[in-house]
Amino acid sequence: MIQATADDRHWEPPVAAVVNPSAKLMVIDDDPAMLQLVELIAAENGYEVTTAASGAAGLRLALESEPDLILLDLVLPDMSGIEVCRRLRAAGFKSTVMMVSCLQESEDVVIGLEVGADDYMRKPFEVRELVARINARLRRARQLRQAGGEDRLQFPGLSIDLGRHEVRRDDRPVLLTPTEFGILMTLARNAGRVVSRPQLIAEVWRRRDPYQVHSLDAHLYRLRRKIQGHLEGPQYIHVVISAGYRFEYQPGREPARGHHLSLVR
Repeated sequence: MIQATADDRHWEPPVAAVVNPSAKLMVIDDDPAMLQLVELIAAENGYEVTTAASGAAGLRLALESEPDLILLDLVLPDMSGIEVCRRLRAAGFKSTVMMVSCLQESEDVVIGLEVGADDYMRKPFEVRELVARINARLRRARQLRQAGGEDRLQFPGLSIDLGRHEVRRDDRPVLLTPTEFGILMTLARNAGRVVSRPQLIAEVWRRRDPYQVHSLDAHLYRLRRKIQGHLEGPQYIHVVISAGYRFEYQPGREPARGHHLSLVR
C-alpha cells in the first residue's frame, strides 16, 4: 500500500474512461495531502471538486453545492465525521457519502454506516482503489437515475419512482441514501422472490470485502426503519432464514399499548 499523498511518484493516472465528466466531488478532511490528492484525481477525471478542512465548513458547502459524492474523514478538528454525516442526512442530503479514516475500530465503520454513510475506506490505501471506488459509486448512482423498464413500482402504501429516485410512504416522502435506494429497488423489482445476501451485495455494491456484511446489515436496518411506518412487524422486507430476503407487502398490526415498536425481526 502507498500513502495517500498528492505528490506520490508511483501513481499513474487511471486509463479507464471517465464515468461522468460533469460529476461534482467534495472532500472534507483536515489533511492537506488528502485534499490535494482528491483535487488531482478530479483533474485527471474531469470532475469538479470542492474541499473543506472542517466539519462545519463541509456541512455548509455540501448543502450549498450538492456534490454527487463526498469523501468524509472521520476525525475532524471541530466535530466527528459521523456527526457530519448524521447532520447531512437529517438535512435531506441524498448523494453518496464515503467515509475515509485511519481509525482501525470496526465499531467506527458500523456507526458510520448506521448514520447514513454509503461506503468506507481505511487510510493508508492504494490510490487506484480510491479512484475505482469513486468511479464505481458515481457509475452506480447514474445507473439508479437511469434505471430502465418501469418508471414506478407501486405497492400498498409505498411508491418507488425509479426515474426520480424518490420513495413515498403513505404519500409522504421518505429520504433514502443511494445505497438504501439501491437495496430497496433491487428487492422491490424481485417482489415475491427471495434475494440472497450475496446477490444483494453483488447488485448494490458490485464487489465483496470484509465490511460488506456489516454494511448490508446496517443499511437494511435503516431502510426498514424508514419504510416501517407505525405498525408492528416488517410489512415489506422480510427475512427468509438461511436464504436471504423477500420483498412482499403484508399488513402490519397496531402496536400494543405500552410496548415499543418492533423495528427488526
